[in-house]
Amino acid sequence: MSSKLTITDIFKIDGSGIPYLKIVIYGPSLGGKTSMITVYNVLRKVEDPETIYSSLKKIDDPSGRTIFYDQSTFELPKGQGVSVPKLRYQVWTVAGQKRHYIQRKVVLEGADGLIFLFDPTKNMWEDNVESLTELISLKGETLGKSLPYLIVLNKMDLPPEERTPTDKFLDLLIEKGLSNNKGDAYMRVIETSCLQARNELMTLLRSPDIKTKLDEYGRLKKGARPLSVQKVAQPIEQITREIVIHIVKSAKGS
Repeated sequence: MSSKLTITDIFKIDGSGIPYLKIVIYGPSLGGKTSMITVYNVLRKVEDPETIYSSLKKIDDPSGRTIFYDQSTFELPKGQGVSVPKLRYQVWTVAGQKRHYIQRKVVLEGADGLIFLFDPTKNMWEDNVESLTELISLKGETLGKSLPYLIVLNKMDLPPEERTPTDKFLDLLIEKGLSNNKGDAYMRVIETSCLQARNELMTLLRSPDIKTKLDEYGRLKKGARPLSVQKVAQPIEQITREIVIHIVKSAKGS
């Protein structure tokens, strides 16, 4: 990388002149994409409210399904493991219903990283396969190369008899050419429950002893995150780090 290059040369720039990343959460309808971004948005508000640049925008139909997309923008908080000055990251979801293919294609444009969210509910298997197949048809050649990605298995709070085993999803990733073996596949997988995280976060924030979980500025201490909430935040925080490292390395190699 030339010594003349600056952060604004390496990253995309938003309308106010700040470098930014775009993260897209992809997957079948009602899999939990909106729940993931909602939990994360609430978490940012109570932990680092100054990092919320643009709050959550939701476009839902009366049934609660996302019609087009959900989107929120954050500034990179301290402790993300990257030494980059002010940087914003946009988190988008896509509508999973079949009729919104064009919207999904548009939202994917310009993505720097991707989180694919599987719904392990047994009757959702075909929807999972269809959604992953569609994504590969749109971005397959870039996945894991110019487009870092993570896999999330949501709804892991369901009883084992009501959900598809993790191994079957690992086999699917191998079948689709995204992994060479189960060990490699599992390295990209995070198991979580957005519903459990939402409920436990709300319970925590309403608890009588909440003040013991706050720092001197009235913000929730990161160590106070319930495990379920940490599991929901992990994919977004991890993919953000991976994107920054990938972009910086690519710039150094150019």
